[in-house]
Amino acid sequence: MKSTILMLVAIVMFILTWLLLTTVGYLLSDVSTFREVATNGGVIMLMLIFGWIPSLVVCSDLDEKLDN
Repeated sequence: MKSTILMLVAIVMFILTWLLLTTVGYLLSDVSTFREVATNGGVIMLMLIFGWIPSLVVCSDLDEKLDN
């Protein structure tokens, strides 16, 4: 059960990070639609490079909390 919870939290955090980066990109660019920014190569590259870091931090903290 612990592994399932950690997996779900990691996926949710990855999606939230992607949405946050997409929202910032949308607000700071001249692109007309949110979808264009979400599928932009730059945003996807940032997610591949940095998107896993918040998931790792949150899952690490949750893992320690679940062990206690």
